[in-house]
Amino acid sequence: MTHTSTPAGPVPAAPPAAPEAAGRRLDWGLAAVLVLAAFLLFYNLGQRPFWQDEAETACLAKNVLVHGLPYSFDGLNVVSQEEEREFDKVGGYLWRWSPWMQIYLQAAGFAVGGLDAAAGRVPFALAALVAVYWLYRLTRRHFGDRDLALLAAILLTTCVPFLLIGRQARYYAPGTLFVLWTLDAFLSDWQRKTLPLLAMFAGMALLFHANYLLFLSFAPTALAAAFLVYPEKFHWKRLGWLVAATIALVMVPGILLYRIGSQSGMFDVLLVPENLMLYFADLCMFCLPLPVSVYLVWRWRRFALRGERPADPAERFALFAAVLIVFSLLFLGLVPQRFFRYIAHLLPLCAFLLAFCVRRLWNFSRLSAVLLFFLLAATNWLAVYPMERLKIVNRPWQNDFRMLTSNNFPLKLFVTELVCGYPDVNAAIVGFFTANAKPGQTIVAEYGDLPLQFALSGVRVLGGLQGPVPEGVKPDWVLRRRVVRVNRDRFLFGTREFTDSLNFERDYERVPVPFPDETFGNRTDDPNHHYFIAVEPPQKDLEIWRRREGAS
Repeated sequence: MTHTSTPAGPVPAAPPAAPEAAGRRLDWGLAAVLVLAAFLLFYNLGQRPFWQDEAETACLAKNVLVHGLPYSFDGLNVVSQEEEREFDKVGGYLWRWSPWMQIYLQAAGFAVGGLDAAAGRVPFALAALVAVYWLYRLTRRHFGDRDLALLAAILLTTCVPFLLIGRQARYYAPGTLFVLWTLDAFLSDWQRKTLPLLAMFAGMALLFHANYLLFLSFAPTALAAAFLVYPEKFHWKRLGWLVAATIALVMVPGILLYRIGSQSGMFDVLLVPENLMLYFADLCMFCLPLPVSVYLVWRWRRFALRGERPADPAERFALFAAVLIVFSLLFLGLVPQRFFRYIAHLLPLCAFLLAFCVRRLWNFSRLSAVLLFFLLAATNWLAVYPMERLKIVNRPWQNDFRMLTSNNFPLKLFVTELVCGYPDVNAAIVGFFTANAKPGQTIVAEYGDLPLQFALSGVRVLGGLQGPVPEGVKPDWVLRRRVVRVNRDRFLFGTREFTDSLNFERDYERVPVPFPDETFGNRTDDPNHHYFIAVEPPQKDLEIWRRREGAS
């Protein structure tokens, strides 16, 4: 496999590929990929109910349909997972904790399709589908290589972690799309033309209002990576105007609206080493297999040692993507909370890197390229097996050998879930209380309170991560969960303290519910925890208590 480098310093940009006449005709390969992606993203989209985080967005979206703004209180129930830090009660319970875009997207889905899980997820699945197309468009438009573009789109479509986050009613898929939008504009002639410059600004603004943590982890790291890999693309005057406009028109109003400064106290420097280690494990397990990363480091060693940049435009962008991924992980290591969803917007860049490796290998050995493509698109063997051998696999204790944390055929697991269904714990909880709870009653739920708030009408639902249960509450129903939760200060959540204080033997009777008490249900934002096939017994059953008649 050959490698062409140029000396350090400004390098003339390669001229864009001449547009092909065939490029204006229907690309049947792309059409087939988009049809497959649409099936995988939209089929049985409402199969599982909203889990806790999705339900948070859904409850706020319901209030948007009524009031036009995302209020956290509907007159009966309060939406909170941060012990009521997300709003000011004196300000009418207006949501101020996170950006509103995902709330309004979900409200739009509800307005068109009704208040159900499928309708609420459609705008986000559509964003994921457009992201597949945009990755193809970016690659073919700027590098003129249809095969590379198709490979990248296929590898993103068959990436099960991407499909999981794309089917979720949260900011993950829109954020991913806006990253691609911004990079597409950056590769265009923004130094001389106004439209690409405006497109970059719009991409930054949309990304901020999708999730400001994604914006903060992407904007400065992308700028640093571009400075190292594309120094010739900088037009400092235009860049200055872009940065100034983004700060003045996007960041400052957003900081005031979302009260970003109030969350800065969660920083803990002691968590940084662990966060970096876990992000590295997640990257290797689900995004970019370790052997591929090692090869890329070796291939671009001259860049690391002497600043030599590849002359080929596609390889230059691949190098940029790799540097951006590394810088993003280093930035995210500073953030106290660590979740896979914070790196989900990097999945298209990982797909491009994998496609680049397959495309280059094709020029050296077609049989080897086909084998590599099969391993990357159909299995997770290259991702999991090396990590196991090196004993650095990030496998949770509740791992099952039919999850993505073990050697598997991920797409087979994913399609099995789509076609055969899954007995989701939130479906069992919502189904039980829909059938048994009556309007005017009160439920205290240790977790899963927000799916109940979304699904039930006229029932007061307390608990979860809302904070202490108000004094004097005598719940008609109590939902105990097997996982004991602590807050950010490592203190027991108020709901568990409340349920521990109840006299269950005297005042309540347990209702048999022969359904496993899984922790999250449809937690698709973390491939470490997603179940595709139900786990066999023994498992702890849900613990639901009903207040006895005449109890004090």
